[in-house]
Amino acid sequence: MKARRTYKDSLFRDIFNDKKRLQGIYYALTGEKVAVKDIKITTLRGTFFEDIKNDISFMVGNRHIVLMEHQSTLSENMPLRMLWYIAKLYRQRVKPDAPYKKTRILLPAPEFYVFYNGTDETPEHWIMRLSDAFTEKTHSLELELSAFNINYDKSSELLQKCNDLKCYSIFVAQVRQKISEGKPLRQAIIKAIQYCKENDFLKDYFSNKEQREVLDMVNFKWDWNRAMEVRAEEAAEEATKKATEAKTIKVVINMLKDREPYEKISRQADTPLENVMEIAKRNNLAYN
Repeated sequence: MKARRTYKDSLFRDIFNDKKRLQGIYYALTGEKVAVKDIKITTLRGTFFEDIKNDISFMVGNRHIVLMEHQSTLSENMPLRMLWYIAKLYRQRVKPDAPYKKTRILLPAPEFYVFYNGTDETPEHWIMRLSDAFTEKTHSLELELSAFNINYDKSSELLQKCNDLKCYSIFVAQVRQKISEGKPLRQAIIKAIQYCKENDFLKDYFSNKEQREVLDMVNFKWDWNRAMEVRAEEAAEEATKKATEAKTIKVVINMLKDREPYEKISRQADTPLENVMEIAKRNNLAYN
């Protein structure tokens, strides 16, 4: 099943792929004021299903390249995805033969942000690192991103600094509230749009958009269904993995009881020698 994001924009992406709004969100994140004319949007569009497509990226002068992703389902793989995005953006910027030249190529420094508005409990702000996924510690590569919970909360420092982000958060909160009251998704979205227009929350955006466009972009229902599918797939994979491990352990233990050589057990059970030795030690079946 292909994700909708491969061919349609999300509401978040559509709202914030706008220089004026990016000016405000950048100031809220960094405290740095930047002129609209110094912002260049570099968002990866993705022409085909397999093309890389990110939510938002933009240049601030020639100094920074900022990548922002919106998430309604928590994923610990966001640093890896950000690595893919920044690699493609740098490849677009640098000529193919340039890295082979002697002179150093100057690159805009990257900044990575994730905005989360799902229903799982999270801190208001936390850090995610690529190195957390490495099987061994290394200092050779790191990518660090700042993640923010943008569910509407009057005490949220980021939302108070960025009115457009707060207004988007209020819209999402309104949709969820209407759904909790028993309204269908379509009606909940329509009511949320009306509420925002009446209370001047992104009124300019919602007034200039066709209602059907907004309905098409708000994909909470798909996100939830797909999240459940992914979690079911992960649970099935984990169950298969555990069953395979249990079968391997049983084979190893039976061969250990017959005092077969460790190397032979390793080959026949198709498991590393150190694993055989660990199982032997754990089950008091170790021998020379």
